Amino acid sequence: MTEPLGPDEERFRALADSAPVLIWMSDISMGGIYFNRAWLDFTGRPAEREAGEGWRESLHPEDLAPLEAAQAAFAVRQPFQVQFRLRRHDGIWRWMLNSGKPRFDPAGGFAGYTGSCVDITERFEAEEDARRQLRVMRTITDNAVEGMFLMDARGRVSFVNPAAERMFDWKSDELFGEILHDKLHYKRVDGSPFSIRECPLGRVFTNGETLNEHEDIFYRRDGTPVHVQCSIAPIRSNGRVDGAVLVVHDITYRKQAEEALRLSEDLFSAIFRQAIVGITEIDLTGRFLMINDRFCEIVGRPREEVLALRTQDITHADDVPNNMAMLERARATGEDYQLEKRYLHPDGTVVWVHNSVSVVRNSDGRPLHLVAVVRDITEQKRVEAEMMRANQDLQSALTEREVLVKEVHHRVKNNLQVVVSLLRLQASRLRDEVGSDALRESLNRVSAMSTIHELLYRSTTMADIDFAEVLRTLTANLHDAYGHNEDRVAMIVETDPVPVSMDAAVPLALIANELISNAFKHGFPDDAEGSVRVGLVRDGDTVVLTVSDTGPGFVPPKRSSSLGLMLVDRLVRQVSGELEMEPPPGTRYRLKFTLE
Repeated sequence: MTEPLGPDEERFRALADSAPVLIWMSDISMGGIYFNRAWLDFTGRPAEREAGEGWRESLHPEDLAPLEAAQAAFAVRQPFQVQFRLRRHDGIWRWMLNSGKPRFDPAGGFAGYTGSCVDITERFEAEEDARRQLRVMRTITDNAVEGMFLMDARGRVSFVNPAAERMFDWKSDELFGEILHDKLHYKRVDGSPFSIRECPLGRVFTNGETLNEHEDIFYRRDGTPVHVQCSIAPIRSNGRVDGAVLVVHDITYRKQAEEALRLSEDLFSAIFRQAIVGITEIDLTGRFLMINDRFCEIVGRPREEVLALRTQDITHADDVPNNMAMLERARATGEDYQLEKRYLHPDGTVVWVHNSVSVVRNSDGRPLHLVAVVRDITEQKRVEAEMMRANQDLQSALTEREVLVKEVHHRVKNNLQVVVSLLRLQASRLRDEVGSDALRESLNRVSAMSTIHELLYRSTTMADIDFAEVLRTLTANLHDAYGHNEDRVAMIVETDPVPVSMDAAVPLALIANELISNAFKHGFPDDAEGSVRVGLVRDGDTVVLTVSDTGPGFVPPKRSSSLGLMLVDRLVRQVSGELEMEPPPGTRYRLKFTLE
């Protein structure tokens, strides 16, 4: 009340006590001087306790700030309105809207304030709940991954959340008041204009139609297309559409993944259909789930028939146990496997196949089904069988040839032994020393050739012979032939294993025979003592044969007067070798040749 009070204060108090609101009066120092019946009933306190500063005891301790605002207004004699909590007589805090106006006496002097308190608890709590809901909604919209827009009845933007800003590269204040369709949905994929009248989202404004999970293409600020899935719903007021809420989810990556998957499926389908090998998908019991045309050709059955069968139903009976064991192992362990087996055509024709089987697993790693690549190897099996028969025939022929060649070598060796015996017998009858020596030399040469055939007869291969064994046998035979005692003339043979062909073995043996014979024959005159050393060293394809003795040295006669040396020269040329005679002491020959 801004008018001065009349003299009848009792009448005012009677009216105030009958009012349903809390009424109070203060003096010029803000001390309480009057509280109506409604106030006293509310606080449950007598007027004496409320007077002066007593009323503040019912004020919530956290609400002193509003009281300070009232004090500021009091100081300048201005009306005020503040909210605070006041404790009710039952101890419950209630929100009050406290309004106060300055009061003046008839002379115009400031007399204090008169005011009222209205219980606004329900309204305050409703407003606080609305504010809380608004904070929750703000938190949701600010942190949502979906773009959100609010529009008025004309499609103009009134709200944009941060996700929508990021999604389309527009700031919210740039879109406020703009028609959203004209910014994000203004053209078709081919670039032609797209009006809001044609847009299915626009129907929300014309007939209030809700559209859910609609897939479309919006455009970013720079014109880049964005694949979206969106839902739009009307906001109604008094039965009218006052606006709409649009929720947009960016599905560009999903669309790209779907396109990649589609291309992959198309590629797989093309490979599956046109593969030159059979491809099947079977469950863990062996039942066919999917097959390609090539597999139908392999098993000679139509698709419908095969899809009604299991793999074991068309497998040769002898191959079923192994087939099922491999299938069971794949089911138990998830291991891939390969096997060869036979399928049966309806007419009983056998088809050999090679199966490469892979296990397809679910997200937990457990086997779901099997995929097999089936290759027809019937022709390969036929060729292998023919090759096996041919190999068996060839092996038989080689065995017969080997037996025959061994028999030839054996007979040649025997015949040469007969010749040796005849020469030895003839030599024993000669009294001429020169003739006897000539026969002995011929005997040794024939014996060397006989040694070759003897070793070839005993050899496990017909292609070559170990020349080291030839040298050991030949040296021992010549040592005995010249009647040398081991204590007087020692023989030392140091050889590497050197396989030589049969064509090279005979000339090499004859060369070695001549060189070793000369060592035994001329190296130790007058029963001299010493040794004969025979060496054979291989370095890659190069071989060096050395024959030496520890005698006084040997001066070879002219080639034309020595049959043995002439024979050696020709044989060295035959094996494409190089023969050197090293200087004394002793006699040392060195033959170098190459293995072919």
